[in-house]
Amino acid sequence: MLKVILCFLLLLVVPVITAQRVSTIKGHAPGYVGEQVQLFAYEDYLSRLKVQLATTKVDSDSTFSLSFYNKEVRKLRVEIGSNHFHIYVTPGGSYELYVKHRNPYIDQTEKVEAEFFFIDLDSTDINYKVLMFEERQLDFLKKRYSRSKLRSPDFMAHLDTFKAAIAERYADDSSQFFKNYVRYSFASLDNLPYNGHRNRYEKYDFYIKPQTVLYQNDRYMDYILNYYENYSTELGNKLNQKFYESVIRSSPTLAMNALGGDYALDNIRLREFILVKMLGDVFYSNDYPQTNIMTMLDSIEHHSLFDENGSVAKNLKYRLMDLVPGAQMPQFIVQGKDKKWSRNDFSGKHLYIHFIHLGSEQSLQDLALLTPLYNDYSKYTEFLTVIVTEDREAWLEQQNSFIKKHKISWPIAVLEENDELLDRFNVTSYPHYLLMDATGNIVAAPAYSPRPNNEYETIGNLLFAIDKRQKRLKNNE
Repeated sequence: MLKVILCFLLLLVVPVITAQRVSTIKGHAPGYVGEQVQLFAYEDYLSRLKVQLATTKVDSDSTFSLSFYNKEVRKLRVEIGSNHFHIYVTPGGSYELYVKHRNPYIDQTEKVEAEFFFIDLDSTDINYKVLMFEERQLDFLKKRYSRSKLRSPDFMAHLDTFKAAIAERYADDSSQFFKNYVRYSFASLDNLPYNGHRNRYEKYDFYIKPQTVLYQNDRYMDYILNYYENYSTELGNKLNQKFYESVIRSSPTLAMNALGGDYALDNIRLREFILVKMLGDVFYSNDYPQTNIMTMLDSIEHHSLFDENGSVAKNLKYRLMDLVPGAQMPQFIVQGKDKKWSRNDFSGKHLYIHFIHLGSEQSLQDLALLTPLYNDYSKYTEFLTVIVTEDREAWLEQQNSFIKKHKISWPIAVLEENDELLDRFNVTSYPHYLLMDATGNIVAAPAYSPRPNNEYETIGNLLFAIDKRQKRLKNNE
């Protein structure tokens, strides 16, 4: 009987706990009626990969509402139309916003920071605290920060006074996230080269050593990533050599043991996180084999000492294989009206991909420039146009008239605006171009457009070179 009662009570409690962790963002956005609103969290601040939490559209009355499960205080990214902004959210928090009209003089296909403000924001909310603190910090810097004042011993005294006043003001604050935010804002101020500033190891002792790794505190992460930037070059020669040898042997264990000899890496959780960062930092250098680095990241992903670091290693692997010349083009599948197209369909020829948006006038104008290029160079380079639209099915219905109007004689496909493939290919504005070689490797990302840039370079020059080289190889067979 007791077990039955306990189970019943548990069933009552779980929904209450879940409800307490559902956060809501409501907004008014008159300049974005009918456009999509997407909410993202950063999976981590090293790879900066995003995960979508919620999505909706701005209704005809200019309102929108997003509800999502949220278990911790963190910074989130709101993408609205082609623009974006950031807010902090707490578990169970409710926010009302007003998003200002877009600037009519900015190309609306370009992603820019949207202006917004809170409606009836409570003074106990994390956003209010951060805004007020940043305003006080900005006022301090306006009064005290200048090249001449940094050389004066008075700056240190004024900075100490400012820190003490802030510490007293927020001494009883209950938000540990906010207290850490303030702490690492102060840490960043300590990076200013004023007389009497802490040296590198003093900063470690004061700001880093006493703290665990705060994966979702953006201020902490900004400071940590800056402190350990290109850290292999900060190691002594002996430790640097040991780190290099660990990479040559593809061994995270040897690397962890080597880095344990550095004073600023005695925290094991932090050391493993910084090891992941260091592997990313040296990935594109010519001194470290990339295959070994990927092997080490794969090992950390599956056998990390701390689960969070394993997730970071997994995300960084994905990010390192981003679109860089020489890397394998990620596999993709896009849908045309009667056929799906994948990377493998274009094996044996170069592929010039164009992402265009129907709301971008330049996208449509470029189609006219693509036609003569295709006529001249399609023997060795295939073209693929990907239409980006908010309504895929509606566009497919009128695809034939679009193809006829723009004289398109190459494959054409369509994606909706929220398709994750756009993030995978780093499509942030339109038109956007990529070039893949005949073996499936990336030649350029982004690639030149058919429109001359400021130096009069176009994709036509490269297509001509590809065509000339392939003809020469054919003649030599």
